[in-house]
Order: sequence, then structure tokens, then C-alpha cells
Amino acid sequence: MEQLSLEKSVNTLAGKLSYNISYAKAATRAGKYDSILEGQHPDITLVTCSDSRVLERALDDEIGKVFSIKNIGNRVEPNLGSIEYGVGHLHTPILMILGHTGCGAIHASTRDVSGEHYRIIRSLEFIKPTVAEVQKLLIKKGGIAVYMADHPPWVKPVSEEAYFETLVTEANVDRQVEAVLNDDKIRELVYTGKLMVVGAIYDFKDIYSPEKGAVFVININGETDVEKLKRLNVLSSDGKVILDKIKRLLVY
Repeated sequence: MEQLSLEKSVNTLAGKLSYNISYAKAATRAGKYDSILEGQHPDITLVTCSDSRVLERALDDEIGKVFSIKNIGNRVEPNLGSIEYGVGHLHTPILMILGHTGCGAIHASTRDVSGEHYRIIRSLEFIKPTVAEVQKLLIKKGGIAVYMADHPPWVKPVSEEAYFETLVTEANVDRQVEAVLNDDKIRELVYTGKLMVVGAIYDFKDIYSPEKGAVFVININGETDVEKLKRLNVLSSDGKVILDKIKRLLVY
């Protein structure tokens, strides 16, 4: 068994390095790194989930454009230093907190995780209060079945479990936006108009759109009301593109 496991590791490493050989040759021929050899100038600081299905190139596939920070559950607290580097030293005008449909961390946070490694438990503890918050909200609104009837998904019927986890995903993004706005330096950048904090969802489960990998805006600078989002002054220039991408299920 150990030999088979080692063989798989060796084959995987060889495959990745073979790919890299081809990539490096093509990138060098195309001069992909020539303009960024002396430093990076990204235009977005991205906090997103470690899930391998969530791809930064869904936003921009040009090298050096996305300063990416990943962890399970796209949590802010473990990575505030990296976030502040992105917005404070690299001066990105956008800080995006990007959750995603079908998130394993969200799914796990709705269940008993006592058997997991203690470091995983500690990571999920950041999300569990949000699960309780959404549950209490749904109780006030008459339960999830009533809520789903009033706020259906846009694409196809989904199970109560998938719907609930999507609500928690949105609420978790909202909480992470709130967390960065509690940071003095980040809040000052937003207050002076140098930074926009965007909460968004990356969808490959057809909850918001049949286009897998589409990104939707659910929060801008802490505002979560869809109608108010669509009237924000910050949307004055390229607002049409943004307006078409504002969607959310969770209404507080």
C-alpha cells in the first residue's frame, strides 16, 4: 500500500512538473513576465476559498493582476496581514471576498465536526456562528420552505440543504466584509474612496446562473440590499455591467 501511495505521488509530481516545463517555455516565448519582472501591480486583492474549483482566472487570466489569498471558507481573520499588504502596499482599488456555491467548508460547518483535526475545527469555528444566525433568521421568517417559496433560485429548483448552505455562504461573505470594515486602515481606505470592498459569489452549481464559473456581487462596502446596491453612486461609470451581476438570495 505504501509503495502504491508513493508511486501515485511521484507520478503526480512528474505530471505537474511536465506541465510546468511546457508552461514556462510558452510564457517565456510570449513575454508574459517581461512587464512585471521588477514588481507586481495587481488591480484586485482577492480573498477566496481554497477549493480547487474556484479559479482566479475567472476574473482575469493575465499574470500579475490578482493578488490572491486563499483559505477554507474564504475567511478574513487568518489573513488580515496579507489583505492589508494587498490594499495598503500594492494599492489595489478592489478588495473582493469571494465565496462559492457548493462550498465544503460551509457544508461542514452545518454539521458535527468534532471528529476532524483540531486545526480544521478551529477554522470552521469562524463560520459556525453564521450558520446559527441564518437558522434564527429563517425561524423568524417562517422556516426555510416558506423562505424558499418567497425567494426562489433563478435557475433551477434546489434542495432545502443546498438552498440553506447557499444562504450561509452569502451570510459568511457578508460577515467577512464586515470584518475587514472593522479594520481601521481598511475602513479609512474605503472612507476616502481609495478602496471598494466587494462581497461576491462564484457559482458553478447553477444557483444564480446556468453559466458555470459566473461571479455575482452580493455586497458592496457593507451594503446588502439589492435595490440599494443598484442605486449606489459607485456604479456610475461601468454600472451596467455591475448591475447585471447583482444577485443574492439572503434578505435580512
